[in-house]
Parts: sequence; C-alpha cells; structure tokens
Amino acid sequence: MWQRWGDTVRFLGWGLTVALVCFLLYRVAMRDYTTHPVPLSEGGRDSLMTVGTPHGMSDTLLNYGEAFAVHFNSERGIANCAAYELVSNELNGTAERRNEFIPDPGVKGCPTPADYAGSGMDRGHLVPAADLKWSPDAMRQSFLMTNIAPMHKALNEGGWAKLEEKVREWTARDSALLVFTGPVVSEGDTTLASGRVTVPSAYYKVIVAPCVSPRRAIAFIYPNGHSGGRLRQYAVSVDEVERRTGLNFFPTLSDEEQQQLESRVSLDLWVN
Repeated sequence: MWQRWGDTVRFLGWGLTVALVCFLLYRVAMRDYTTHPVPLSEGGRDSLMTVGTPHGMSDTLLNYGEAFAVHFNSERGIANCAAYELVSNELNGTAERRNEFIPDPGVKGCPTPADYAGSGMDRGHLVPAADLKWSPDAMRQSFLMTNIAPMHKALNEGGWAKLEEKVREWTARDSALLVFTGPVVSEGDTTLASGRVTVPSAYYKVIVAPCVSPRRAIAFIYPNGHSGGRLRQYAVSVDEVERRTGLNFFPTLSDEEQQQLESRVSLDLWVN
C-alpha cells in the first residue's frame, strides 16, 4: 500500500514538474513575442494606417495634424473609421480635458452637438480624448464632431472604457500601437437628428503592435449597449471586422502579411 502511495506521489510530482516547465516555456515565448522592438519608419506607419473603403461608400479622409485621421461618412453623419498612433511617451500628457464639442464647419454632413440633445445617447469619442493629453491642440480636436458617434452610456462608460484603458496598458508595454475605431452599421439601425446621424448597432476597434517582432493585431466588436463580461467575449479577427463593415485594413501589405495579421484571434498574445 505504501509503495503504491509513494508511486502516486512521485507520479503527481513528475506531472506538476512537467506542467510548471511547460508554463514557464509558454511565458518565455510570450515575452519573447513582445520584447523584440523593431523600427517603424514614417512611411511604414502611414502604409499600415491606410484603410480601404468599398466602392459607393461615402468617405472623406480628414487629417487632423499629428493627432489622428478620420474617414468621415457624410451620409451617416459619423466616421467609417478613425485612426491614430499612440506611443508610450504620450501617455503622461497634461493637456486639460474641456468637454467642448464643436462641429467641423468645412465637412459636409458633420453633425452639431445639438443633434445629440435629448437622444439619450452619449457623444462617444472614437479616438479617446485621454489618448491625446500630449497636446492641447490634439485634445481640442478630439472633441470635433467628426470624431464623435452615438454611444449608449452602458457601452461608453462600461466595457468600451475598459478596452481603451487596455490599449494604454499595451502601448506602455509595446512602445507604440496603431488603433482604428468605428461603427458597425446594420440594416434597421436607428438615427438621430431626423435621420442625419446613424446610431450603429455595434462598434469595432482594430489594434496593431507595429514595433514588435513578429508584428501582431487583434480586434474587438462591442454591441452598442450593455457590455459586461470579459474582454475575450468581444475579441474577433480583423477579417471579421472587415466582413462586418466592408472596410479593408492594411491593403498595402502583401496577401501573406495580411493573412498573418488578420485571420487569427490572438488575444493570448496580448493579455499574457
């Protein structure tokens, strides 16, 4: 009996040792995945930030200096996509948030803050104001209505805010991220301002770590409403965002590179 018990203890000890070794090897692999910085040229960044829109979709590209770019849809009154680069040395900016929403008068179809009044919807930022604290001008531009879309408070102050905080954590770790945010519009979505502003059924965020080797990407789709649950519940591939929106991310990359970035739901490479 004691012999059998001793064999059992040794077997369990051996199993635990193997499990520990496997876990440590996994952690090393994940660490190695994220700690090999590679340079990113301005041209390389701009190439990655290119977004293709399908033929027939209203799309006006607006560049707001070094802060962010918006693909604005004048027919919907919201952007198809807002894109920006966030680097780690921008995370500790001190620009004050003023909450002064303003229209961009030169943009056809740009709504006014009054278009949201009484709707019960938050004026939700696509590019977060908290990511633009590095510049007073960038902070002010984040409140342009071209960067705003109707969000339910449950999303804006819930899971979406937590995801935005995760983006900042990942930026601090990986030195730089490229972030793309926009609506997932579905047939039957409601509108504001007598039909001038679409209320999307969901929102997406596509995130790329361009300065790690190998480069990686992840995407999320959140319903425009209650957003409880874990981050993993909303993780999708970039391909899925493209399927749901019609957009084409990273069109300047080769088919092989796009496949590597877009086809997988690689959340474990981000959260470990």
